Amino acid sequence: MSVQLLRNQINAALGRYFPDVPVYVSGEKPQGAYFEPGLISATLDRQREGRYLAVYRFGIRYEQGSRLNAENMADGLSEALASMEREGEAFRVIRQAWEAGTEGKGPLFTADFMIYLQTAAVERVPMRHMTGGERLK
Repeated sequence: MSVQLLRNQINAALGRYFPDVPVYVSGEKPQGAYFEPGLISATLDRQREGRYLAVYRFGIRYEQGSRLNAENMADGLSEALASMEREGEAFRVIRQAWEAGTEGKGPLFTADFMIYLQTAAVERVPMRHMTGGERLK
């Protein structure tokens, strides 16, 4: 699963759970309250035999909305992202957090998504037992 596919699924879940709040992707920003999702970080960790674990941290900023409304939306955002996981995708939501907004920035809801990435099968090189005086070729 690519980051772009994960981003598209987040945008779709926001559209389903909050049909009255637009999702800003590009172009002219909406006049009223809107969501602005974006990738914050990506961490790749090598596991065993060509298997990698990726953790993508996405942030969903709620801009131009009231602070009280944003606090109430935190539970809804959590539920929207959990619905993505229930739909049988290849990732799990492992951590969620909500942070109050700062001057000029709306509140930020973050979610960490864990995904296992599989690389091409690695051909194993068999180990040989040396019985003395032999050289590996």
